[in-house]
Amino acid sequence: FNLMFPTPIGPGGYLQGYLRPETAQGIFLNYKFCCEQNSNRLPFGVAQVGKSFRNEIAPRAGLTRQREFTQAEIEYFVNPSISDHPKFDTVAPQRITFFHSKEQLAGQAPFTMTMGEAYKNGVLKSQILGYMIVRTHLFLTSSGVSEEHIRFRQHLPTEMAHYAADCWDAEVFCSLGWLECVGIADRSAFDLTQHAKAAKCDLQYKQVLDKPIEKEVLSLKKASGVNVMKYFKKDGKMVKEWIEQLPQCELEELAALKGPKTVEVDGKPFELTPDLLDFERKKEKISVNAFTPGVIEPSFGIDRIFTVILEHVYYVRPKEADNEDKQIRAVLGLPACTAPYKVAILPLDQRIARHEKYMTDITAFRAQLSSLGLSSTTDESGAAIGRRYSRNDELGVPFALTCDFTTLEDGTVTLRERDMMEQIRLPLKDTAELLRDLCALEITWKDAAAKYPKA
Repeated sequence: FNLMFPTPIGPGGYLQGYLRPETAQGIFLNYKFCCEQNSNRLPFGVAQVGKSFRNEIAPRAGLTRQREFTQAEIEYFVNPSISDHPKFDTVAPQRITFFHSKEQLAGQAPFTMTMGEAYKNGVLKSQILGYMIVRTHLFLTSSGVSEEHIRFRQHLPTEMAHYAADCWDAEVFCSLGWLECVGIADRSAFDLTQHAKAAKCDLQYKQVLDKPIEKEVLSLKKASGVNVMKYFKKDGKMVKEWIEQLPQCELEELAALKGPKTVEVDGKPFELTPDLLDFERKKEKISVNAFTPGVIEPSFGIDRIFTVILEHVYYVRPKEADNEDKQIRAVLGLPACTAPYKVAILPLDQRIARHEKYMTDITAFRAQLSSLGLSSTTDESGAAIGRRYSRNDELGVPFALTCDFTTLEDGTVTLRERDMMEQIRLPLKDTAELLRDLCALEITWKDAAAKYPKA
């Protein structure tokens, strides 16, 4: 069963192609160009957001299992011999819930500890992987996912990809149970190694050393090289040069051969035998350290993240005892930093909405919001102000600005916060910058309420 969707290519449809099953491969294909654009420095990351396609057997559960879905992936290219991250100390105090493979196999519960403790105790062996886990956790919580419903589960040995050094899934608890939303994998150097083989090009990173170092290397003996050229006759020189340019890890595999092995050189098959190959170890002075970069890959399932955010932020306000209204007061509690609309502009009634000063001031205010990168919506309908508050609460708008008759006199407005339903009174000219600070999480509503009087 092929998980990739086949598609015919060309007017006759004689060539077969496949829709991409993930966005990452385009990044690997462009690795060399991206490295050049980064002034040939490691580490560096490339991010991409786009559609992926998989031939899912049974699409179901809304947006959580589809044949066409949105992925956001980061390929972070690193030196595989270096696991430290310069910013690890900044995330070390963050508490994370881990579900290690040992606890899963032993039937034990997940545990919570700081990222610094997890690295020190060997739960994670790479600071880079730990840094990505914390940043993923912060992204999910800032988007509206409840912190107590997030855990990071390590892949079991039976489900770990053969090329992966380590892999953790960010799982979020929702109505469907624990749902995998993000996969964070240390893919080692597998991807670039495979692309280099298929494309027959050198994708190794060349690190110029400050001081030359002595390194023991494995190389083909001169006499063995002569034997290879004689054995393969007119193709001998080509096979010998192919062997000599192999990376050390592949030379080690050839040196350990116990039987014949067929290799492909320039599209032709050749059989190498142990008696034909003789290697020696010698020390060489190396001024350039060549290696294939490893990759740390956080892969985000945008549709699944969107689903769990909606589940976690939606709630219904409790009814008051004396309230006989049958209408449910639903709230979409999106964080201010991610809500599509930051503020709803509401005139108290139609008399305010038709007033010339209101129209002039609000036009200037909306232009100020736009200059700060904030989006707004206006509700000038004839509904009662309370009903319009509820309407915008249900749309996830975090703040509501109300213009009343006092606004026409002294230029002050009422600003209402959605979740606590508290209101403050402040000048309209101060409101745009205050909203920007609130949405950028530079200040809290408590700070704003301490600065301005309650309405």
